[in-house]
Amino acid sequence: PALAHFKTALLQALEDGERVEARALLSPWRVLPLLGHALGVEAPLVLTIYAREGDEPRRYLVPPGDLTPYSAWASKNSPPPWRLHLFPTTGGWALDVRGGWEVAVEALAGRTRYLLLLPGPEARAWLEAAGKGLVRPEELSVWRRGETPFTAKGWDEALARLEEVAHAGG
Repeated sequence: PALAHFKTALLQALEDGERVEARALLSPWRVLPLLGHALGVEAPLVLTIYAREGDEPRRYLVPPGDLTPYSAWASKNSPPPWRLHLFPTTGGWALDVRGGWEVAVEALAGRTRYLLLLPGPEARAWLEAAGKGLVRPEELSVWRRGETPFTAKGWDEALARLEEVAHAGG
């Protein structure tokens, strides 16, 4: 269901004639161009790669049109990264994908769209920090894999929903 929402971006994020199993699209290297295209990749992008937890990050400037081919190459030739962070040089959005992600958070706050795929504890920590440091969100959704996104009215409501689902065993 989550992928159907991004059908147009999915088609843009695949190379011509490429065949990819649906579950492989949720790996960090493959979900990155999918969500990047959904957010808009008209400008050069800054890609930060964290190979393993604790490693120094490596940053790359990705020209328009190079995100999909690079990600396809990396998915075949590089081990899964611990974390990938992507944002356009023009600003407007930020994408953060962590290996083993369980929770998705999408927020529009202060003219920046955040799309985060994080493990549960990191999603809770991000929502807590956002509640203290960011303006009230104009839009906010939170969901776990396999769930329908829950639209929240604020940081506290999203955090409460995340806690509620975690305690219910979801």
